[in-house]
Amino acid sequence: MSDDHAVKTDSMLTGLEQPQGGLTRSEREMTGPRTALSVAANLSGGESLLWIGRPSERVIRGYWTVAAVCMTALTPVLYLAIEQNRGPAWIVGILVAMAVPPVWAAWKQALVRHTSYELTSERLRVTHGILSLEVDDIELYRIKDIHVRQPLLQRICALGSIVIWSSDVTLPRCRIHAQPIGVVRELREKIRLLAEDLRDRKVVRNDT
Repeated sequence: MSDDHAVKTDSMLTGLEQPQGGLTRSEREMTGPRTALSVAANLSGGESLLWIGRPSERVIRGYWTVAAVCMTALTPVLYLAIEQNRGPAWIVGILVAMAVPPVWAAWKQALVRHTSYELTSERLRVTHGILSLEVDDIELYRIKDIHVRQPLLQRICALGSIVIWSSDVTLPRCRIHAQPIGVVRELREKIRLLAEDLRDRKVVRNDT
């Protein structure tokens, strides 16, 4: 590993470290039943907590906006079905179709609010699940590729996601979902540098 790369990585780590004087807003939000499963509660050795995040609330507003548009578009269809006496099957079908968008938006909202991310100097932990809770860890040295993705809804909301491919058997593909686009670009670069640094230290190849 070159001296320039080491200096760049060290300066990046310094910038990522959380202040010692108190918890950030994201850390306060994560207190509660998830704390025992948090990386922050189980740090070992020289591992340090660098970043805690959740999907942005803006994407939830986007989901509900899409649901509202779909319901609004179906309202005149329902009105015409009633006016033209299409029969109960048509009306029930349209009502069911109108109920799907808010149910979808509510499910998406629950998924967003029950997902959290923790990045340390050695791993990325993703905690997710509504009825049942799942916790997935990716060792950073196992990361093979990272890229930024902006689906239409996230682009409208000025958000983006980081998609990570790794050699991890249980989680070969991981996504840090719906973060502000500036955070996405910075975080992608930081994860990339951390992964390279750890591979250099452990003398690990990309295909490992």
